[in-house]
Amino acid sequence: MKKMSIQDFYDLPMNELKAASLLGQSQVVINDDDSLSLIVETEKNHMNLHGTIQAGIQYLICDTALGMYLRHIGRPGVGMAGNISFYRPGKPGDTLTATITPRKLGRRTGNCLAVLRNQEGKTVSECMFSVMFD
Repeated sequence: MKKMSIQDFYDLPMNELKAASLLGQSQVVINDDDSLSLIVETEKNHMNLHGTIQAGIQYLICDTALGMYLRHIGRPGVGMAGNISFYRPGKPGDTLTATITPRKLGRRTGNCLAVLRNQEGKTVSECMFSVMFD
């Protein structure tokens, strides 16, 4: 297992990370099985008016983890579609971990699953992505 910050993963300063900079404190983990996890400490600016983690932030965490995974395996690409399902609310102060696992990686396209879990290991949401490789 290898841990690093998003800045170290991309070798860029935080102000150049664009949307990923909205995630705040986060850590990238390359797991022993070669999957990738993105761990985000939720902040007040991640919440919606109901006091739970905003759906778009959950998607952003999963999508950012996907892009990092594709870079990690040496197959940069873009998402063609993403379908997210929500199972329980994220709460203020939660530590959310998005883990990316490939389902099928073809020559030009692929499918990857992002599972977003809280610090208790409970699934908050899942996102299935279709990707097109560069």
